Amino acid sequence: MGRGPDPGPALRRGRKRNRGGTSTAAAMFGMTTRSRGREQQQSSHSKSARNKLDGSGERLPSEGCGKRKKAKLDGISRRVSSERSSKKGKSSQDRDILEKRPKKRNRGEDEDDVSCSSAVSSPLREPYMPDGTEISKPIDSAISDKYRDMQEEYYAKIARQMKMPMLCELTPPNCLVNDPTLLHIRESSKKIVLRAAQFIVGLSSSFDGEPLAWCSGFWIDLDSEKRTGTVVTTAHLIRTKRPSPDAWLCKDEYASDVKVTVHLRGGAVAKGRLLYHQKHYNLAFFRVKMHQSIQLPHFIDKVECAQDIFELGRDESVKLVIHHGRVKYSNPDVYERNHHMRIEGPHRDREYDNGGPVIDLDGKVVGMIDSCPEGSFIPSSILLKCFHLWRNFGRIRRPHLGLKFSAISLLNPVQVEDILIEHKINEGLIVHEVSAGSPAERCGIRVGDVIECLDGKCVSTVVELDNMLLSIVVNSGDGLNSDLDVEIQVYFPRRYLRRIKILTVKVSEDGEFVARGNRRNFVTPIKHQEEGGGSSYVAN
Repeated sequence: MGRGPDPGPALRRGRKRNRGGTSTAAAMFGMTTRSRGREQQQSSHSKSARNKLDGSGERLPSEGCGKRKKAKLDGISRRVSSERSSKKGKSSQDRDILEKRPKKRNRGEDEDDVSCSSAVSSPLREPYMPDGTEISKPIDSAISDKYRDMQEEYYAKIARQMKMPMLCELTPPNCLVNDPTLLHIRESSKKIVLRAAQFIVGLSSSFDGEPLAWCSGFWIDLDSEKRTGTVVTTAHLIRTKRPSPDAWLCKDEYASDVKVTVHLRGGAVAKGRLLYHQKHYNLAFFRVKMHQSIQLPHFIDKVECAQDIFELGRDESVKLVIHHGRVKYSNPDVYERNHHMRIEGPHRDREYDNGGPVIDLDGKVVGMIDSCPEGSFIPSSILLKCFHLWRNFGRIRRPHLGLKFSAISLLNPVQVEDILIEHKINEGLIVHEVSAGSPAERCGIRVGDVIECLDGKCVSTVVELDNMLLSIVVNSGDGLNSDLDVEIQVYFPRRYLRRIKILTVKVSEDGEFVARGNRRNFVTPIKHQEEGGGSSYVAN
């Protein structure tokens, strides 16, 4: 076939434009028909992907599914037809995507909510100052000032990093790090201590605007409905005066209007409201509004001699205070209450852990630290009975015998053997002091006599005696009058005989007072009508 007439340059250009799909300008940028097709295909894919993703990168439901969900929320059960779904225009689709994208925050909002930001911090780079050989002219003051500013920013960033708990090494020393003798229990004890840390708090008090004391404490009860918890600690927190180290003289003074702040884990604080304090056992209970979930401890009332324990508390930075020791059975000294037990271990400052828990190697609470006297704690058997009485009756009462004791079984074995040989006894409580004018004194009990039984049950330690006295009140439902008859079996070593005595003792929530007898009328002045008018004294 022959070639037709030439259509002319313009028509040829038009055919080329229509056939290739590109303009002369596009050809200048190297765009061919095939490359433009690929670009359109990629553009359509990216638009499709954007339609399925919102601004935060989360996948959105398809258009039809979205309408069906909306129809159900509106109470319409009919199915939305695909024909109606296809009528939705591109502009409305783009508008839906824009509405689902998160709004851009203002600068102030970003600064206030730094903790929620996912932006990566800038890497740490030490500023560099070039010397004179690296540049053609001397360093001017502007460069020096800039270098100093960068140095300040550099060290400030290091300081901020070192405040992170992952990087901070300025933690107080404790036995789980520094004591090599605990190597065999170190790893397991770390986990136990961290579990126990969940129920330990710090408490600070102030009186008349002046700081009074810092103690530790722990949760012992909670009310989920009222979102409140109960913290137990030592009454030293609200003690304003201690004129005498002798606890039996009951001269300590307390203030119920002391301002108490409870320091929780993580740095949060709450107001502590005093519910009750007991002077004899030196206990105080505070109600606290819960700002976080709390963990209650598990108790065990069996404490074995020489078992490993940890004393826990919190210092003024609310950091854990950890000390290791072993339970020591010993008699109380002359100033110490009967219900204390001892901790054998290195001398330590108990400024912060006073009132904190004592736990065993299973993480169970075996007592509460009472630093008066030094190195002692209240066993959980006493603590739980006190808590039971307070929670059920609003007070903690106990019978007052007016006696101080020491256990025969805890004496030096040489002395125990002497007692056994001469008196044929090796258990019981030796009377060391009798309160003047008490029922015990009136019924003939003197220093050196031995209390063997209480209400028909043998007693061998002073802690055991105090548990028996509290059990009497617990079992009676606290429905006691001010007086109570207690039966005791007494061995009188001066006469080598035993007798059953009935003591009518006072039941009180006050501290037990043991008065020392004074012979106020030991000497009486007698005036003689002699020259000079002098006086002489005769013994009664």
